[in-house]
Amino acid sequence: MFLWMPMRGRAVYSMADMGSRHMLIDARNYRVEVPMLDGAAILIRAIRPDDQERLHDHFKGLSEKSVYFRFMGIRRDLSPQDLKHLTELDFKNHVGLAATLTENGRERFIGVGRYICGADPTRAEVAFAILDGFQGRGIGTLLLEHLSRIADANGVAEFEADVLGENRQMLEVFAHSGFESSRSLDSGVVHLRSSTSKMFV
Repeated sequence: MFLWMPMRGRAVYSMADMGSRHMLIDARNYRVEVPMLDGAAILIRAIRPDDQERLHDHFKGLSEKSVYFRFMGIRRDLSPQDLKHLTELDFKNHVGLAATLTENGRERFIGVGRYICGADPTRAEVAFAILDGFQGRGIGTLLLEHLSRIADANGVAEFEADVLGENRQMLEVFAHSGFESSRSLDSGVVHLRSSTSKMFV
């Protein structure tokens, strides 16, 4: 794992001074090319309503263990209502990004990250699901960095996450990204939190 890095890669949308905290970000059309740890390029982009099939394929490509870690329980499939909820986003209280690769002209999701605000619009819960074959290549870290840019620009000051204590890899991602454990619950869930402005340079 590695510490937060300045955003690298080629932005494929027009955006001046990516590092400014005060600029407006068009989250609904967010789209940027970035390298993974091994240097291979991926696209990180906003999730769209037409991504239901890609998201469903992504879910079906996760191992039972990864699904259990993501949903904190057994989940066999995503319903049409789930897919609608997870792809038709307002990009204010619910923001979702996908890490994608295009192979033989077909785009597929290799990682998904999202944050959802609750009653307090300055705080949001963040969660990720990375295909097993791509775990450990920095995708979760990249998604978290880009989500934090969008969140910070839209007034979300703090990210929170609940992670199963046995999910060591995700706990490492959060720890290396500046998250601190605020409490451990009796159920084996670790609650973490971090300021969104700490997650990028």
